[in-house]
Amino acid sequence: MLNPDDLVVVALSGGKDSITLLDNLIKVQEKTFNSKELIAITVDEGIDKFCDERISIAKEFCNIHKIEHHIISFKDEFGLSLNEIIDLITNNSDSLYACNYCATIRRRILNDYAKKLGATKLALGHNLTDFAETFLMNILHKRIKLIGNRYPLRSEKTSLSYFFVRKVFPLMRIPEDEIEFYVNLKNYNYYPKHCPYREKDPILRKRVLQFIHKTKKMSPEVEFNLFNSFLEISELIYYNKNNKSYKKCEKCGYPSGNKDLCTYCFLKNLTEP
Repeated sequence: MLNPDDLVVVALSGGKDSITLLDNLIKVQEKTFNSKELIAITVDEGIDKFCDERISIAKEFCNIHKIEHHIISFKDEFGLSLNEIIDLITNNSDSLYACNYCATIRRRILNDYAKKLGATKLALGHNLTDFAETFLMNILHKRIKLIGNRYPLRSEKTSLSYFFVRKVFPLMRIPEDEIEFYVNLKNYNYYPKHCPYREKDPILRKRVLQFIHKTKKMSPEVEFNLFNSFLEISELIYYNKNNKSYKKCEKCGYPSGNKDLCTYCFLKNLTEP
């Protein structure tokens, strides 16, 4: 996933996964001759106390380890905080859950700022449990093309590399409970709670995760089976899907699949008067 000459930007939320990711990348960077310094980006979604506490933890970790740290807010980049978005779309029958807005806006911010910083890799803290959960959720929704697009070991298309920094997932084979054990063993400070909107909204992802946790009690290998199935299936779909062309968003110029607007601009339209 990484080369010695990479400039790696790390998405640092302040949670256990991103703290573990940055901690271990620091160790790799220190042992790699002539490697570039790591940079961390924290996204401030604007969810009051939840964001304030996470950002404080991320700042503290970067100060201790002397890591260059950037904090980028939804408000500055999208024009609205997540709280303001949810207030605006409440009672709108066409609106989506908070997670739909949050994930799309956060991905765009991380990618755009990694590009501005000259990154060759954007490291994300998705763990084995995350991959298993997302794969099963996409199966239930029959999102076949999306499963192919998520193949993490794909060779990058030159045309797309102009728009997107290559994402890497160094923790993708590590179960979530082992990461929690690691940060507690190291006595690291991290934010332990989920986003309040995830807790409140009736999203399918929560039920899928609960199912995986229950199944693990009978079959502890279930996460690894799901992940390895995802790797095999996503590779087959990615390299064999027929439609390899894409449109460009009419508003921002980013790839938009077969639609006139990319998801980011589509959501921005929903929140504009």
